[in-house]
Parts: sequence; C-alpha cells; structure tokens
Amino acid sequence: MADSFDLLGLPRRPLLSEEEVGSAYRKLAGQLHPDQEGGNEFLFRELGEAAAILRDPARRLRELSNSPSRSQLPSKAAEFFPKIASVLQQADGLINKQSTASNALAKALLAAPLKQLSADLNSALYHLQEWKGSLDQDLVKIDSRWPEHDPDEIHALADSYAYAGRWETQLRERKLSLESLSG
Repeated sequence: MADSFDLLGLPRRPLLSEEEVGSAYRKLAGQLHPDQEGGNEFLFRELGEAAAILRDPARRLRELSNSPSRSQLPSKAAEFFPKIASVLQQADGLINKQSTASNALAKALLAAPLKQLSADLNSALYHLQEWKGSLDQDLVKIDSRWPEHDPDEIHALADSYAYAGRWETQLRERKLSLESLSG
C-alpha cells in the first residue's frame, strides 16, 4: 500500500485531527469513487484504508515509524492489565450464567453480582478513558517536538494506544451484552 500521508496529501505528523483526515478523504474520494467518470476502484479502496490508518493514533504512529508493533506491554498497560483481565473474565462468567439461568430464582440470585459487574465495567472504562487522555497529551508533546523524536517513545505510545483501544472495545462489548440481558 502507498504511504497513507502521501495518498491523502497530509503532512507526516503524529497529530492529525479527525477533521483534517476526513476533509482530505472526502475531497479525494469524490474524485476517485468508482461510480464517477475517471474513478479508480483500487485507489478508492487504498484511500479508505489510508484514512482508517490516519484516524487511528496507534496505526498512524506505526506508519510514521515504519515498523509494526513490538508486542511489548507498555508499563502503564501492564498496570491496567490485571484489572481489565479480571473484569473481562468476571463479565464472561456472569453473562454466561445469566444467559443460561433457567428460572426466575436463578436470575434473581445473579442480580447483585450483575449490578456490581456493571459498576466494575464503568469504573474500568472510566480509568481507561483517563489513561487515553494522558496518551493524547503525550501525543501532543511528541507532535510539538516533531520531527525530532525518540523512536522508542513512538513505539511505546503506539502500543499503548493499541492496548487501550482493544481493551475499550472489549469492555464496551461486555457492557452491551450485560445491558441486552437485563433489558
């Protein structure tokens, strides 16, 4: 695939706003759409993938550093991991019990643990959002020094964003499953 920054005509920087990426994408997508005269399906798809990469801080930072994930757990992620893993495991177990509960008594006995699980999921999401806020601040700091940068700092930030995004998705999925069972 072509360089995402070049394809969208955007500067190679760690920090790009959703508006910058979206505007560049819409401008070019209108020209390259396969239904348009002179449109190009291959470039249109590449354009979509480039926009997706640049919208995601982890993928954008990896593209800037020209390297994949190092699969190394950043220190702050290592602090969060036991809490996130515990809440996810607890959620899976309770959601499974609730979905297989065959009578009203069995469901009633799960009400208190499910209520606590909901609070635990909300707490984990809150702390995760705080961490993502600090990652955003780190991204702004790196961008202010750009193009000077520490490659290890870029890798650690990309990995942190990747873990935060993955965990947020998992927590929100469990929260949705829990809400669908109780609703």
